[in-house]
Amino acid sequence: MATMEIAVEIGTSYTSIYLSGSGLVLREPTVVAYTGAGERRKVRAVGNKAIEMLGKTPERTLIVSPVVDGVIVDPDTCAVLLRAFIGRIVDDGYSFFRPRIKAILAVPMGLEKKQYKTYEDVCFAADISEVTTIESIILAGVGIDMPLTSPHAGLVVNIGGGATEIAALSLCGIIDGYGVSIGGNMMDNALIDYISGKKSLRLGTNTARKLKHDIGSLYVNDTSKMEVKGVDIRTRQPSSCVVYATEVREALLPFYTQIAGAVENIIHRCPPEIAGDIYRSGIYLTGGASQITGLPEFLKAKLQLPVYLVEDPSFAVILGAGKLLSNDELLAGILAQK
Repeated sequence: MATMEIAVEIGTSYTSIYLSGSGLVLREPTVVAYTGAGERRKVRAVGNKAIEMLGKTPERTLIVSPVVDGVIVDPDTCAVLLRAFIGRIVDDGYSFFRPRIKAILAVPMGLEKKQYKTYEDVCFAADISEVTTIESIILAGVGIDMPLTSPHAGLVVNIGGGATEIAALSLCGIIDGYGVSIGGNMMDNALIDYISGKKSLRLGTNTARKLKHDIGSLYVNDTSKMEVKGVDIRTRQPSSCVVYATEVREALLPFYTQIAGAVENIIHRCPPEIAGDIYRSGIYLTGGASQITGLPEFLKAKLQLPVYLVEDPSFAVILGAGKLLSNDELLAGILAQK
């Protein structure tokens, strides 16, 4: 029987799949749309088609996000989503038979034994025959080509949709690290609440994300602005307003300040030799919510050490997992530290 090797990242916002020999073949929102209820509940859409329904669904359509704060909270829906995504890849590449599927799966730091089993069960339910779980923060290090086999430590800050993970990495493992429940989705909601309170305009989630993406900035003197459309809270009629980058900063600054504090705490917890390595090598930013303008400069000023935003930060984890599909030596070194 043929074997298909894949790497999988099931994030709060996006699920990504990397196929050995082909590269990144899928990246779609971690969302499922259902119609009906109970035994009559049926899958209406998955991924991109489901997210397009957000805020526009009929009364009997339910949009479900099976991953919250970086952790699977709805295993059944997560299995439905992953099975659908893998089915597309299998259908595209295998016409006459179904291959045996092996996967490297990205998981959050600090999972309990029961939670690891949940991730594995989701994979098995999605027709994956063999699964190897590796912490996302380590995969991010692989993805940005950190010298993980070296005794010299580096620090990665992965700011995702549901959570932020921070860890000092060395010798294929985590020296110290933890996750905090701060991510892009929480920032979106805070921005929606901020505009609602200040301008009496209720924004949709997609509009808030576009606002954050287009003019989000941590620079004090950024003069960018953007017109957004929503619903006037008082009249309940369609309306619009202009939002300035300084207002987005005011809404989001508390979250990035908390992340800076968490990074500082990790460095202080590390042994002096490790902390010294970090001060020399700096901090590497990955994850979608790390892309806000001015974040490296903001953290550098707060922490007094070099800070680097890596290339393609949203893809660091899945690309790292993909690299391990063809690097047995590094994979063995990482698994030996578990």
